[in-house]
Amino acid sequence: MTEWENAARGERARIVRELHDVVGHHLSMIAVQAETARVATPGMPAQGAERLLGIGDTARAALTEMRRLLGVLRADTGPETGGERGPQPDLRHLNDLLDEARSAAGGSVRLVLSGFPRALDPGVELAVYRIVQESLTNARKHAPGAAVDVELHYADDRLHLRVRDNGPGPDTGQHPYGHGLLGMRERAAAVAGDVRTGSADVGGFLVAARFPAPPRDEPEARTEESV
Repeated sequence: MTEWENAARGERARIVRELHDVVGHHLSMIAVQAETARVATPGMPAQGAERLLGIGDTARAALTEMRRLLGVLRADTGPETGGERGPQPDLRHLNDLLDEARSAAGGSVRLVLSGFPRALDPGVELAVYRIVQESLTNARKHAPGAAVDVELHYADDRLHLRVRDNGPGPDTGQHPYGHGLLGMRERAAAVAGDVRTGSADVGGFLVAARFPAPPRDEPEARTEESV
């Protein structure tokens, strides 16, 4: 395969991942917010409720069609070889993402920080952000209303990420998340990390990941929580 072909495949892989993570996330939020507004607004006229139902149905249909198109694109791509382009979110934006998830789903989303927080490689921070984003989207879709814990533990030379919901968990041996889980693994692998997913020991669905981190230099560990 030529260098140009490799570059083209890498660019397609990047587009697939960004469409799934970014556009898919926002379409999912539109569907959830439309449904929440329809059922939670007292005295809503029937015509307004019908329009909100239509918005939710349209968003879900767009998600389905986008996934079909992404499947076509992904079939001809390998692991991403190109870099991210343009401004990308990092862990400084994580609280904004969690606030957005709380607003959309109306459920509890808790952030737990422990260890020695410090700046990471930008590629690692982007990967962590996108994996949290995808995990929250999956929780809204497959465990609506479930509480979600996002845990970041900064160890000596690793960042450990855990995202767990308290929903029913996977009901079969096949995880229903499709390209989302594959995208998580690809993102992690691209920055020397790894991801595992499945049933949590205490119930619900768990996404657990590890990433390289620079050595710490603080004398004492600390733990913080935000809800």
